Amino acid sequence: MFPDGLLHRSPQERVRYAEILVYIAAADGELVREEIAVIEAMMGRAMIHPESRVTVRSGFEQPIPLEQSLADLDASFAQLILRDAALVAAVDGDYDRRELTALRKIAKTANVSPKQLSVLLDWVTEGWHWFEKATNFLSE
Repeated sequence: MFPDGLLHRSPQERVRYAEILVYIAAADGELVREEIAVIEAMMGRAMIHPESRVTVRSGFEQPIPLEQSLADLDASFAQLILRDAALVAAVDGDYDRRELTALRKIAKTANVSPKQLSVLLDWVTEGWHWFEKATNFLSE
């Protein structure tokens, strides 16, 4: 789906990627089906093994601490995670304060400035609006 090198990462790194997405989805204390659906789709895109997906899903009830998941990540991988974490955080229509705090921590690991993070969040918002336009013009 995205030409980003995710599939060139090790299976363990791809599981860590999914665990961070789960953390973001659970950060506001309320999981919605849209967040779960996006994470499931991203796990599929990352070609995470079905047995590993079971482990990742257990994080919906008890997410792995973000600091633990971010430990020893290289900046380029953290940037990729940040992009997808921003998508997960936005899927329910709003960025919760706790989601933003988590995104800032990922951004710090990714060597992404606050300004760059703001641009990323604007890009996500524009993307959701762009996607919604198709629904609007197809239903006319």
